[in-house]
Amino acid sequence: MPVSPNGLSAELLEELSALAAEKAAGGGLRLMGEGGILPELAQHLMQAALEAEMDQHLAAEAGRVGGRGSRSGGNMRNGYRPKKVMTEVGTVTVQVPRDRLGTFSPRLLPRHARRTGALDELVLSLTAKGLTSGEIVAHLAEVYGMTTTKETVSTITDKVLEAMTEWRTRPLDPGRFPSVDATPE
Repeated sequence: MPVSPNGLSAELLEELSALAAEKAAGGGLRLMGEGGILPELAQHLMQAALEAEMDQHLAAEAGRVGGRGSRSGGNMRNGYRPKKVMTEVGTVTVQVPRDRLGTFSPRLLPRHARRTGALDELVLSLTAKGLTSGEIVAHLAEVYGMTTTKETVSTITDKVLEAMTEWRTRPLDPGRFPSVDATPE
């Protein structure tokens, strides 16, 4: 069975294509934003990844501590907490698993993170193209169906301003950039 570079089977891709065709025929297909198919898919994939991270975390702790039960001092699942995350395909809400000892820290969605890295890259790209914070907020609302603020956009861009300033003022390697004397003789 052929597999895509991301590990998706041809059968799964055909099912998704059939679903998209069915939605398009039934009144329109919305890819991104509220009610879109991509945010729903992103939510399910992120949820599955969080569950796998928790399983891996608990298995690693069980090997260290010597058991998974609470009487033996091991760690175990302890419910979920909802988390709303802005992604490049729209806002999704996932249920982040918790453990009893509070030692689980997901790599996919670190604690206190409300955005994915890809969204930060999108905002930086739009800023580099000359859009203002207000225009970026309007663009994200129109295209991705997400509500954000100018302050959030400014926070994202402020993170790289220091690095940009440092890069602009770096000393140039004299071996790569020979000096040119432009004084007339």
